[in-house]
Amino acid sequence: MRRSFQVVCVLAVLVTVAVCPLAAQLKTLETDAPGCLDSRFLPKLSGCRVDNCEKKASDRRDPPVREDEKTGDPLTYALEGESHTIMYECHSETTPQSVVKRAAGALVTAGFEVPYQFVGEEGVITARKGDTWLLLEAASNFYTLVELTAAPPDEHVITDATGLGEAVERFGRVTVHGVKFLSGLSDPTMDSEPALRELAVMLTDHPQWRVRIEVHTDNTGLRAANLALSTKRAAAVTSWLSGRGVKRIRMEPSGKGDTQPVADNSTPSGRLRNQRLEVVRVD
Repeated sequence: MRRSFQVVCVLAVLVTVAVCPLAAQLKTLETDAPGCLDSRFLPKLSGCRVDNCEKKASDRRDPPVREDEKTGDPLTYALEGESHTIMYECHSETTPQSVVKRAAGALVTAGFEVPYQFVGEEGVITARKGDTWLLLEAASNFYTLVELTAAPPDEHVITDATGLGEAVERFGRVTVHGVKFLSGLSDPTMDSEPALRELAVMLTDHPQWRVRIEVHTDNTGLRAANLALSTKRAAAVTSWLSGRGVKRIRMEPSGKGDTQPVADNSTPSGRLRNQRLEVVRVD
């Protein structure tokens, strides 16, 4: 009986020794820094705390958005707008790998695109939903999240094939401005042809690219009707481009309806921005 008691005591000591260091680590994290709000897009990961924060009314960032095909080096995209930076401290056993894995999964679930992520000794994520960009950098058991609301782009900045191609090379997608449809109809209007010709030239100049032709609507009307109409419009644009020499096999028409707004549908200007044609590189 005495021997059994000694064995139990030894096991109890071993369990205590194993658990106590972890418990001590858990206790080292303080509460969130006063005056700092957590991200509403990517709330702090479990086992982490808000360590610091900063807001800027005007900020510029150059996050990586894809890798160069030849060199593998990250290609960046210039962003300007209002930013909210949050710095997080996590338990000492947290790694950049675990931060990137958990954050990327949470962002995709929240409806964000994740055009770029990298994990090595440090970790990086670039994510986007509409005009909202999230830029995450992880090192050791810390990570920083920048929420940046990019200023709406000038619709007349990118109007030619060269500009369209550069945007696709750098970011992997581009909005083609100037393509219009009459209400309820699927074929592009006659005054859309200049923009469509530039798009055709861009695709001809990059014959190795496969792309998705995405058409989006605002939320006027029924969602199912918007989805069906956008699908017909995407097919019509694809047919137009195919008739101008772009191989049909390179293009995938995709109607998105009103499921991916980039602006507020409650305002006329917002609804206009949501009615758009985007070309997304998929190869």
